[in-house]
Amino acid sequence: MNLEEKILGIMREVFDTTDVNEQTSQRNCENWDSLRHLSLASELEEAFDIELEPEEIGQMTDFSRVVETVRAKQ
Repeated sequence: MNLEEKILGIMREVFDTTDVNEQTSQRNCENWDSLRHLSLASELEEAFDIELEPEEIGQMTDFSRVVETVRAKQ
């Protein structure tokens, strides 16, 4: 499983929907609220053994930025 597939799986679990893909963003995913955003950050930290800074968490507003942020931490 590559990085993108793993992140998609985490996002699907956190947002409780299978309707997550490479175009998913806060704008088009109604389950992406502030609480689940923090849960996403926590799950990513655990899954990839990384530590995200508050400003990085705030910038993760769509799938591609999530991937970019995680990749930069590895």
